[in-house]
Amino acid sequence: MKEFDFSYQLRMSARRKTLSITVHPDNRVIVHAPATCPKQSIARFIEQKSDWVRKTFEANLLKRRQVVERKFKTGDTLPYLGKDHTLQVEQGHFPEVVCENGRICVRLPARNAPPGPSEIKERLKAWYVSCALSVIREKTALYAARIGVTPARVTIKSLTSRWGSCSVSGRISLAWNIIMAPEAIVDYLIVHELCHLVHHNHSEQYWALVASILPDHRQRRKWLRENAGLLWL
Repeated sequence: MKEFDFSYQLRMSARRKTLSITVHPDNRVIVHAPATCPKQSIARFIEQKSDWVRKTFEANLLKRRQVVERKFKTGDTLPYLGKDHTLQVEQGHFPEVVCENGRICVRLPARNAPPGPSEIKERLKAWYVSCALSVIREKTALYAARIGVTPARVTIKSLTSRWGSCSVSGRISLAWNIIMAPEAIVDYLIVHELCHLVHHNHSEQYWALVASILPDHRQRRKWLRENAGLLWL
């Protein structure tokens, strides 16, 4: 059966007469189908509902963001490449953000008024974007060589409804906040987009190519689906 960019559990029943799809709050996707329904019909149904599934994923992500509140003060926990770091806001001779010894330090010159959360958030985002650009470009070059492709351009963006995209002209865009995820997840998202340079779809051939580079891509996708709510500022 055709693969999609999300995993799902198929439940078939002799009592059921119609197809349906459910997305749970933890982004588990359940597809219910009649026992005699052909696999091709199930695949077409899921494909028709795929945009709705992705929008539901995003809605669930927004709900999770409301649960994890970041105050952008010393003591906050921030992820970087899958590891939790403690935010430290302190004085410095010039503005900088440094990651060291399990801490992400935002250093700002002394002023009459202490920096507000919005300024600290802005400094952190700029730092994350810079790190993402460096790490993603290096990894993209590595995997592009293995796959045998050459992207026209690689950019880092603020994406809300997806983690990355690949244009028909060969330009790859990735969300800056994937740098918060473990390296295995960063690798998967890069490979996911690079493989679209060969197959600009989610066909069986596409997923076979992904699997040839990352045999455990399903587990990586599962982690991303279950932990996406942690990757934000």
